[in-house]
Amino acid sequence: MRSLNIVAVCRMPDKMDDAAAVLGGIVDLTAYEAASRLRVSRGVPVVVAVYPDPSTAEDAAGRLESAGFVTVVLKDDGIESEDQRFIVRKFSFEDTRLSVESRDGDKMSVDYGRFDFMLRGTCITRSARTRVEKGRKFSLGRAVISGGLVMSRSTKRHHVDTSESREGFVHLYADDLIMVFRESSLVYSSLGSLMKPARPANFAVVVDELRRRCRNVSFSDSLLARSAQAQILGPLFSPEEDLDIAISLVTGAARESTCHRPLPGNRGRG
Repeated sequence: MRSLNIVAVCRMPDKMDDAAAVLGGIVDLTAYEAASRLRVSRGVPVVVAVYPDPSTAEDAAGRLESAGFVTVVLKDDGIESEDQRFIVRKFSFEDTRLSVESRDGDKMSVDYGRFDFMLRGTCITRSARTRVEKGRKFSLGRAVISGGLVMSRSTKRHHVDTSESREGFVHLYADDLIMVFRESSLVYSSLGSLMKPARPANFAVVVDELRRRCRNVSFSDSLLARSAQAQILGPLFSPEEDLDIAISLVTGAARESTCHRPLPGNRGRG
């Protein structure tokens, strides 16, 4: 499998009129492509290049830094994966601690003050199903050849039905802990009097309670919309297939103060 070494820009230089030209010259983008990458909200990391070789990625990031850009480099081992996450099934908001149980029955209790970053977003899943529609159609040629015995021929049409599902999520970070709340995976009974009739409303209550109780956290909702995910990932990646890359970039940039260094999980240069 080819190695991914992703260079992202978190902030462009102040008062640089030719920023797009400088960016394009360093990472080999056209002026239009470079300008489109710089139109994303300030402070949100945006993928500008991907290299198979880590030293090439570090070199490109270094040249961008010298030109005044703020960058991050994300390598394969820095991409957040499912096996690193504690997926919450049940939860309880206690006075000073958050108590949770995973879908596998594992339990933990964490002081609210330990959490330092909260990321809210939407996971989008698209699926396609091919449907075959069979029928018959009048055939003049067959009618003439058969003397009217065969008047039609069989037909077959292929239709592709697509569907899309969306699920809200929150990632809570504390040291090396990644605690994940997913809208359709939670048991909401612990909300008590705060419980609502609909799942999206219940999830909104959970988000509000987490933000209210985890007062030390920085917060980002930059992954709520697919359009924002697509802007961060650029044309090389898909929000439906590569959301973990966007999550890792946003989280890493926020927790590492957006300075040029390998993101968590990446050790050293090269």
